[in-house]
Amino acid sequence: MDIPLISPRKLDQYVGRYPGIWIVDVRSGEEYRRSHIRHAVNIPYEPGQIWKLPRGKEIVVYCERGATSMAAAREMIRQGYRAVSVAGGITEYKGRNLEFFGQS
Repeated sequence: MDIPLISPRKLDQYVGRYPGIWIVDVRSGEEYRRSHIRHAVNIPYEPGQIWKLPRGKEIVVYCERGATSMAAAREMIRQGYRAVSVAGGITEYKGRNLEFFGQS
């Protein structure tokens, strides 16, 4: 199954569409607290998990480097969600919507 990918550069366009889309950070809670994309919700990925996300919204998934978000997006798509994964993960993101611990 091909997983739709977006470049880290395009991520800002998706952030601008919030709340029409959901941005899901599948890293650990600790990694999320250190830095995350604005508006992202943290749902750490576990293989085989059942996703409880809003139906009918596009979901953008990211992790540290891209492999975990691809696996998570694959499972989301199998469960009927419209999901895309950020190629290269947050490591490759250089946009203006990165938030660090202590910021809101």
